[in-house]
Amino acid sequence: MAFYTCQVCKYLFDDKSRGVPFDALPENWCCPECGAGKSNFMLKIGQDADQPENQSSPVLQTLPAEVLGLKRKHDDVEQWMEDIHAIAETGHSVDEAMRTHLPVVSWDDILILGKQLSGLPLANEDKVVTQTVIGPNAAQPLVLDTPILISHMAFGVLSPEAQLALAKASAMVGTAIGSGGTGILQQSFSASRKFILEYVPNQYGITPENLLKVDAIEIKFGQSCLPGMGSVLPGVNVTKEISKELGFPAGKDIVSPSRYPDIHTPTELKDKIDWLRDASNGRPIGVKLAAGHIENDLDFALQAGPDFITIDGRPGGIGSAPKFIKMATSIPTIYALSRARKFLDRNHIGKISLIITGGLRISPDFAKALAMGADAVSISTSALIAMGCQQYKICNTGRCPMGIATQDPALRSRLDVDEAARRVANFLRVSTEELIQFAKLTGHHNVHDLSLKDLCTCNSEISNHTGIYHA
Repeated sequence: MAFYTCQVCKYLFDDKSRGVPFDALPENWCCPECGAGKSNFMLKIGQDADQPENQSSPVLQTLPAEVLGLKRKHDDVEQWMEDIHAIAETGHSVDEAMRTHLPVVSWDDILILGKQLSGLPLANEDKVVTQTVIGPNAAQPLVLDTPILISHMAFGVLSPEAQLALAKASAMVGTAIGSGGTGILQQSFSASRKFILEYVPNQYGITPENLLKVDAIEIKFGQSCLPGMGSVLPGVNVTKEISKELGFPAGKDIVSPSRYPDIHTPTELKDKIDWLRDASNGRPIGVKLAAGHIENDLDFALQAGPDFITIDGRPGGIGSAPKFIKMATSIPTIYALSRARKFLDRNHIGKISLIITGGLRISPDFAKALAMGADAVSISTSALIAMGCQQYKICNTGRCPMGIATQDPALRSRLDVDEAARRVANFLRVSTEELIQFAKLTGHHNVHDLSLKDLCTCNSEISNHTGIYHA
C-alpha cells in the first residue's frame, strides 16, 4: 500500500482504497481537492499515511508557482498580468522592441479616389515626377529622386552590416538615409548618396568636418515612442567598436539626455540653427518632434527658421523602449500630420518642408500621407522587414537571429549585405513606382500634387478631424 500527498493542499491519495496504483493514473490526472497536476504529488511513507484521504490541510507556502505548475502568462480579463509579474519579479520596467501592440487609427481607413469621367486619369505613357526637394529655400537643398526616405536608425542598435545595407539601398534609388543618434558610421556614409546627420544632446559626430560633408542636419527633440525622454543605447549593444567611436565605456548604457542645455527659447533654437547652417555651408537644417503639443511646438520651432520639420507620430517603432511609456504616449500619425499641415497653412509659413514618420509601411500609406500634405515620408520598420526582419521583436536583447539588430559577430554573419541592400532597394523602387500609379489614377503629373480631394474615408473620426470627406 502506498500513499501520495498533494504538495499544494495535502490531499492524501491511497492507491489501495482507490483500486488503482498511482503510477497507473494518466498524466493529465489532477488532484480532486485543488486541481494540482499529478507531478505535484509525492510518495508518503510512515505513520502519517493513515491520514484520511478526504482531509485537507493548509496550502503549502514554500514552493513557487513555477514549481507547482500554477503560473500562467495570460489571462482573458487581466491583459497586463504578465507585465505586472515581470515588474514585480525584476524590479524593472518592461522594455519592448518595435511599435506598440495596441490598436492605432489605421491608414487602411483612408481610401484613394480614382478619376474616370468628371476628371480624367493620366495615360499609361504619361510621365510623373517623383523628385522631392527638402528645404527648397536652403543654400544647398536636399534633392531626392523619391519622397520616401530611410529614417534614423543608430548603429549600436543595428548591426554595421544592416546599416551598410540600408545605405547602399538608399543610394541605389536616389534617396537619403539618416545617421541615427550615434553619429556617423563611416562605411555607411561612404555607401550612401544623400546623408542626414542627426543632432542629439550628446552631439555624437558633430565635428566641423562632418557638418560639411553631410547633406542635411536634423535636430532631434523627440520621437513618438519616447517623447521627452531622450534615448538609451543598452550596454549589451555598446561594443568596443562603438565605444571607440562614441568615447563611452564598452558594455555600459549610453544615455542621451531628454533636453538641450543651451536651448530653452525660440531665440536659442534660432542661434543653434543659424550656427549649424553656417557650419554646414547652407545645408538644410531640420527639427524632429514627437507628435504631442503639435501647434505649440511648431510655433516655437518655426520662430527659429528651420528648413524642414519632421513629425513622428504614433505608432513609431524603436529598438527598445519602456513598454508602458510607448503604449501611452503620442498622437496617431494621421491626426498629427493633419494638424501640422493645417498649422503651417493657417500661418502662411513659407516653403518649409514637412516630413512625416511613424507607422507608415506601404505605398498606399505613403500616397495618402502626401495627399494629406507631407512633402516626404520617412520609414524604418518596413525597410528592416524588406531587408529580412522577421519581427521577432527582440531588438532590445541584442540577439536578433537575422543579424539586423545585433552586435554579435556570429549573428551578424548571417546578413548578406548586398542581398539585403538589393531587397530594400526593390521595396523602395516598387513603392515609388506605385506612388506614380496612384498619381496617374488620380490625374496628377507630380506625386506632390496629390491632395485631400483625392481621398475619402469610411471612418467618421477621421473625417471629423482631418478634412478628409466621408464616403
